[in-house]
Amino acid sequence: MPMPLPRFQRLAKTVRAQDPGQGGTDQRIKLTPRIVRSWRSIQRRLLRKLRRAPILGDRLLRRWHIQRYTAAMGELPRLTPPVTYSERLLHRILFDRDPRLKIVSDKLAVRALIRDRVGDALLVPMLGAWARPEDLTWDTLPNSFVLKPNHGSGMVAIVHDAARLERREIEAQMRSWLRLDYFERAYEWGYRKLPRRIMAESLLTGPEGNAPPEVQVMAFHGKAVIMRVLTGKKGRETRHANWFDTEGVELGLKSSDIPVGTYAMAPEMARALADVAGRVASGFSHLRVDFYLTDQGLKIGELTAYHASAIVEWNDPRFNELLGRCWRDPSEAEPSRCRAALRPLRRAPVSSPGVAVVHHAIAES
Repeated sequence: MPMPLPRFQRLAKTVRAQDPGQGGTDQRIKLTPRIVRSWRSIQRRLLRKLRRAPILGDRLLRRWHIQRYTAAMGELPRLTPPVTYSERLLHRILFDRDPRLKIVSDKLAVRALIRDRVGDALLVPMLGAWARPEDLTWDTLPNSFVLKPNHGSGMVAIVHDAARLERREIEAQMRSWLRLDYFERAYEWGYRKLPRRIMAESLLTGPEGNAPPEVQVMAFHGKAVIMRVLTGKKGRETRHANWFDTEGVELGLKSSDIPVGTYAMAPEMARALADVAGRVASGFSHLRVDFYLTDQGLKIGELTAYHASAIVEWNDPRFNELLGRCWRDPSEAEPSRCRAALRPLRRAPVSSPGVAVVHHAIAES
């Protein structure tokens, strides 16, 4: 949501001039599309510099975030103090400058944190990291792998057959990743001035040989509270989501942008995910721990400090309020209290033997 500059915008569209030959009447001179595009580019560069200014920049970004939140959520956020989960996320974006948030936001640096807490086995196998696309050692990579930058989210290239890979095309894509300052996507402090690298990781497969389901576990003060399972390819028509508690019982929570799926989770899988997520997130007031459910067991993909950039559009506000309490008070995140709070928000428990067998195998891997 760009900052409004009404006076400059009017100047960018029209210029008024006095024409003596017409008796002094005003004439409107229309600027060409090229000039307008140039002016808008100048505007964007100016705003970019202003938002990075030591004092003024913080004020501008604070205003931008509050306007964005209000437009999306339909109400002004309470920040002194924040109450709901979404308000606490926004408060973190605006005010929390814990240096560990930069480690969490850096896909390379966070691997050491995960390794220290739960070991190497849960990390996605790493194939290499490079400062420039030209430095990639293509000959050392397997036939299938994944490329991504370390300093952002949502940028990925999946290579299924290296022999058919168009290197020039993929190198151009990687250069565009490295040029991008991901901080400017949503102005979240953890991404600001991160070093930029290209990473190669193993291509993961699920228990059935297809893309592995993804699980996002919400942990507060080292305790997992709820989790979302994402299945299918990214996209409105193919992506689905189901929410569960830490016992594998489905919840009535729905995300506004992702349809509900038919995924079922066995209790032992939910408990294994909750245990690992709690250990990884220990010492943080809140982190989202993202897993892949693979044919090689659980793998941690990344940690997230800014879920949905604070725009949490859920069907039931009670979940937003509950997670806000868990963030504020560690005792609210205790399993016994969470189970009691979530009981009226549950759906029917999982009772599929096939699901239990598959999940038991993954949890034990």
